[in-house]
Amino acid sequence: MLKIDKERFIIDTRSPKDKIFNGADISIAYTLKTDDVTKGKKPSCTPYQDKTDELIFKEGAFIGEKTGTILKIEEKDAGVIIELSTNNDTLSQYGINLPFNFMGKLNGGGFENQFLFNSPYTFDGSNVKYFYLTKPNGSNLLVAILNKANGWKMDYSPHSWGHYFINLKLLANFDRAYNQIPNENHLRIGIFPVTTFDSALEVLSNVYNTPFLDYDVGGGEIGTQIKLKSFGCPDSLIEIHNGKKTVLKYNENYIIKNEGETTIIPQKNGENSAPVSVYGYKSLVDLYKKSMDTIDLKLIEERTNANLCEHQSWASAMLRFLMKYKEKLTCREVEAYEEKLKYLLDIMTEEDETKATPSRTILSSPHDRYLAYNVYKSCRVQELCGGIVILLDAYKYFENEKYLIYAKGATKCLISYYQKEDGRIEVDWGNNAKEDYTTVCAPIIPIIDMANYLKYTDVEFSRMCKDSAEKIAKYLYNRGLKFPTEGDKSKETEEEMEDGSISCTALSLLYYCKNISRSESYIKKAKEILDLHENWVIKTPICQMHGSTLRWWETGWEGDADGPAICAGHAWSIWRGEADYLYYELTGDEDYLLKSKNTFMTNLSKIDKDGYSYSTYNPDMINGGGFHCECSKINYKVASKFSSYKDSGVSRYVWIRINDTFLK
Repeated sequence: MLKIDKERFIIDTRSPKDKIFNGADISIAYTLKTDDVTKGKKPSCTPYQDKTDELIFKEGAFIGEKTGTILKIEEKDAGVIIELSTNNDTLSQYGINLPFNFMGKLNGGGFENQFLFNSPYTFDGSNVKYFYLTKPNGSNLLVAILNKANGWKMDYSPHSWGHYFINLKLLANFDRAYNQIPNENHLRIGIFPVTTFDSALEVLSNVYNTPFLDYDVGGGEIGTQIKLKSFGCPDSLIEIHNGKKTVLKYNENYIIKNEGETTIIPQKNGENSAPVSVYGYKSLVDLYKKSMDTIDLKLIEERTNANLCEHQSWASAMLRFLMKYKEKLTCREVEAYEEKLKYLLDIMTEEDETKATPSRTILSSPHDRYLAYNVYKSCRVQELCGGIVILLDAYKYFENEKYLIYAKGATKCLISYYQKEDGRIEVDWGNNAKEDYTTVCAPIIPIIDMANYLKYTDVEFSRMCKDSAEKIAKYLYNRGLKFPTEGDKSKETEEEMEDGSISCTALSLLYYCKNISRSESYIKKAKEILDLHENWVIKTPICQMHGSTLRWWETGWEGDADGPAICAGHAWSIWRGEADYLYYELTGDEDYLLKSKNTFMTNLSKIDKDGYSYSTYNPDMINGGGFHCECSKINYKVASKFSSYKDSGVSRYVWIRINDTFLK
């Protein structure tokens, strides 16, 4: 139960020593109608700076003197209801700051006792807005806006490149710059203790007095039956696809009928509740081809630095399509695919340093402080690993010995230059700035793939790779629940618990067990890590979110480059999806196969009807504003779920890994 506490505002009797709020007190977040937030210097990781009205307890209520706010709080249904309002007509933005004890905040009691902003829910046309906050110790919270309001905004850390959640704003009204229809300056908010997402939906159904839906999997091939899970007994469903509405009698067995995204709205007594979405496709191979047909190299050049990790993921995806499904292409289509691939491969294998391209050329001679076959002017290990994957696939398809020579050279460079005796992969940035990259983009995968591909044709090289993989697996097993990652280190935070490093640790151990040598202790450790990582897996029943992992900083440079903002369905979620798939293969536990399907679906459902992809799906309503320095550079609009820019690079990573899982 949650209890009101004058000193700490709210305490959770399940874990009374844990802080619910940390780093600041709750307060009123506002701007004035005379303010112009579109002018001046832009703060880091937020589009504008608002004002704060501190709350003072007087005569049984909290008072905000600057805004004329009266805030009341009461215990109800094991949770608390917060109600705030003002009659002040000079205000533009109006709402509340809830500085939850988000993970990574100093003096937060350790990561196990801090919150993640796991599963926000907003859906166009729905007044329902809720937020599921997970905590590794299990004392999770549900936060819901219970009256009509413009929405919410997450404040990301102004330090550490926005890698941390700092404060959740719930806003009756956005600032006038966002051109939203104004509401009364009134908010009613519920905060409730929950243990699981199911229990959160049960609470929501009771609080809103309307049914809510979830499902076992967020989509599939047309004709697939998925199981709906209801909370609150809907009597019918509204199915919306391409603007066409169909009313169905409620049935928990729902058939995927349409290609693309379908909205499902539960109804009771003729009243609509919170919509969910599912995704359908004709077949995986059909969707795969559409996705390959729409790759635009010009877009990669214009919108990215075109490095071999994120932005050339299309290449291995295309090579693997050619190796498996070439017969589905016309001669002209094959030529078009091969032309794109050879264009990149020529850049990758350029031997003249004066013509080498940073982050794309794997230079066969030593340069600067690097060994031969390092990525030109880059020590980002993930770029070298991405290059190895592309080159090995290129050799398999084109049978050009040059590509195998480069793949072996790059692998030897990775092991000789970056791997330390204890097995870790380490990047030295200079000036004693060294970082553990052992789980940055799972470098064990290309090393193991090289070991297995060459085990009969180059036994010595294969043994080197196998020994390297064995050292990595042993190191990760012994590293325990520590998950270092690349990025800024700050004295303003605790050690970062980063989604990708956690999932890649489990994935690396399981990939080793599946492809080199089964170890029950490694499988058990991977299970422990996956169970911990469940706190980073989004539950929101929207197909691009349901099974995605929790990431938000890539939106600083991907999509519209206006983050930080949550990037659901990001390609790196697939690390978790593949780990789940491998755990299923190694143990037969079908719960993990279902988890894997959901994670892959978050990526597939970002592909539109023509085959174009987006790098992310963005549930935030007000994004962080990118790396601009002036407020005038910001586009002041409520964020679209998909960016205005389509992606041809990192969004194709799903196809590389789907070849080793659901298309084996």
